[in-house]
Amino acid sequence: MGAIRVERSWYKGEVNPTKTNEIRDVGMDLEIFDRLKAWIETLPDRSKDGWIFPNQRLVNPLWPDNVLRRSIYPRLEPLGLDWINFAVLRRSHSALHQERGTDPKIIADQRGHGLGFHLAEYVDSSLARKREASSALWSDFKALQSDASASN
Repeated sequence: MGAIRVERSWYKGEVNPTKTNEIRDVGMDLEIFDRLKAWIETLPDRSKDGWIFPNQRLVNPLWPDNVLRRSIYPRLEPLGLDWINFAVLRRSHSALHQERGTDPKIIADQRGHGLGFHLAEYVDSSLARKREASSALWSDFKALQSDASASN
């Protein structure tokens, strides 16, 4: 299958419907999906109400800040990257997909955002892509100029 279904969110200690009140399937690479399935098999509560990443008491999910502080920052600190947070990771994810030429609608759908929000909030064009677009437009303009000169 290679997808997980997102039916609820956990934000600031509360379980809520997703921001858009829509259930969505998030696609993932099959290797990652298989690893996630193997992880789920180790969980004591594999019911529909269980958490994929539970806290120690198994009643709530892990707090994102705890994951950053305990698991991610210790690995990033020696690299001087301990300033990274989830917002940076979301933007990097979008930027890398944009550089690969991934359809922006797919990225927005994966996150549960509308396309406009996704493009406005997460996607920044790289300088190289901006320069490339400008050069392409300039080349088109010069070609039109040459055509106009040739027809006179």
